[in-house]
Parts: sequence; C-alpha cells; structure tokens
Amino acid sequence: MPYMYYYFLYACCIHALKAVTLHRKINFLSNPKMFSIMKKLFSFLLISVMSLSAAAEQPSRMYLIGDATSGGWSLDDATLMVASGAGVFEWVGALNAGRMKFVTHHDWLPSYGPAADNTPLAVGTVDLTIRNTYEDGDNSFAVTAGRYSLRIDLTGAAPQLTVADGTSLPDKGYTAVYPEVIYAIGSATAAGWTLDNAIAMSETDYNSGVYQAELALQTGELKFLKQKDWGKAYGATAANTPLTGAGEYGIMSIDDSNDLKFAVSLTSETSFDVTVNATTGKMTVADKQGMALENVMLNGAVEVYDIQGRYVAASTADLPAGMYIVRSAAGTQKIIVY
Repeated sequence: MPYMYYYFLYACCIHALKAVTLHRKINFLSNPKMFSIMKKLFSFLLISVMSLSAAAEQPSRMYLIGDATSGGWSLDDATLMVASGAGVFEWVGALNAGRMKFVTHHDWLPSYGPAADNTPLAVGTVDLTIRNTYEDGDNSFAVTAGRYSLRIDLTGAAPQLTVADGTSLPDKGYTAVYPEVIYAIGSATAAGWTLDNAIAMSETDYNSGVYQAELALQTGELKFLKQKDWGKAYGATAANTPLTGAGEYGIMSIDDSNDLKFAVSLTSETSFDVTVNATTGKMTVADKQGMALENVMLNGAVEVYDIQGRYVAASTADLPAGMYIVRSAAGTQKIIVY
C-alpha cells in the first residue's frame, strides 16, 4: 500500500479529532497539551497500522532465476529459497557464470535485483530494488561461478541481500517445486482460450502439487497452465481423452510439442469440484457436495465463511453468489448461492 495513503489517513485522523472536539464542545484545541497527547496517540496507531500492513504484504516465497542458476530463465524451474522467518529467505549452493535476480512467484513481476544492472554478486550486503512494472529497470546480478550463501531480508527500511562464501556450507534450498497456482483454460471453461480469463486453482498446501477449485464445465477442450502463459501445462495422457462427467482421469506435464487436451462432452454446463494432483498424475472430477441455499434449513445463530475460511457474515441472507461454509448448532455445511 503506498505510503501517501498513510499520510492521507493521518491527516484525516487529525481533522476527525478536530471535528469530534467541536461536536462535543470539548475545547481540546485550546489546550495544547491535551491536543499534543491526542496527536501522539493517533501517530502511534497509524505507525502500528503501517507496520502490520507491511508485514502482511511480505511475500511468502522467494526464488532465484537466471542463467547463473540450474533452472535458467524458466519460471517453472526457478530455484526456491528457504523461508527462515517472515520476510527472510536463505539459500546455499553452486551458481554458474551468468546473470541472476529474484522473483516472488512464478511470474516476472514483482522481482528483486541490484540498484544498477550487471552489479557483480560479491561478498557483503547490498540494497535491492523492486521491479513492480515492466517500465521499471530490469536489473540483475553478474555472477562468477562458485558456491554462495545468499540471505534476503525484507524486514528493514529497504530490502537487502547478504552474500557470503558458501564453500564449506551444505546446500540449502529447493528445486523443481510445484507452482502455487495453476490455471484452467479451454473452450470447456468460462475462460475459453483467453489467457487473461484463465481460472486460478490454488495449491492446497505448501509445495503439495495438489490443486482444487470448483469449475463449471461444458462441451469443449480443457487443460491446465502451469503459469499464466502459453507453454508448459498439465493435460491428458492421450490426445482428446474423453471427459464425460465425474470420475478419475490421468494427467501429465505437456508443452507445445505434445499439447494433449481433454475432450469434455456434457449435455449441459455442469459444475464440478475438480482436484488436480500433479504428484500422482491424477485428476478427480467430483459432483458438487454443496446444496442450494433454499434447501438448507438453518436454526438459530450461524457463522458464514468463504471457501478460504474467512469470516463473511452472521446470516445467510443477502449473500452474493458463490460458495460458502456455514456453521450452526446443527453442524457445518457447504452451501451454494446462485
């Protein structure tokens, strides 16, 4: 969140304080000591909000990418660092001669690099710059082949990279991890073949390789992109594998050379709970377990949560269309609001 927002919030707090004092006819403004205390209180609250927001915006992952790494410039093969605390990431291993920078997920933005392009990767601590848009400078480090210990710390005033000699240290880090999100796409989905509309399926657990989502499917073609870009994907084990309803289907990694898709054949658009398990090479298509809202009998107080487990409301009345988890004295149920 931009810091100008916080300055604006601060100004609003001060004006609100003045308005309250006038409304309640409490003349804080003529009492400099009291008004100073209230200003300090608002400042403390504001700094606390800024700190909490900064912590919440910390990325959960950090990857090495570049031809100096084993995965090259492939987002799918980026090397995962070890998270050793909120906003702190570590890695130890061998790097090749070449270039390298850091990304937070399987996408080019945002990325972290040196303040100047082609800065040598050398022992010591340097500030990193964040590339948030494609108009920002795309800076990377120039790497000399060797073993390195890398530590990124995002908790300070500026993101920092600390480089040490990794010759005597064991490897620390991961390779060939699963992406956090895959994307359902194809004429069998509401996205069609429009890349920007591809439907995200989130990983169920860290590096589990298992993805779940409710998908409305119709007759057409279906596959799952490993990133929101054409190329590597999960698809069928044979061209035009029939998908006619609930069941278990084999999946495999595909690319442009073997673009194997599912051929979905349904009498009408139907919603399914779909699980893609990249670790076992299986996709499960299941009938929805939820029930329509009008068929759910709820007595007494309820708590309504979204499918990610976030609290939504204390009533099922006037809920927007979607899937929800409802807790009541009668138990917990999944409901669908159409």
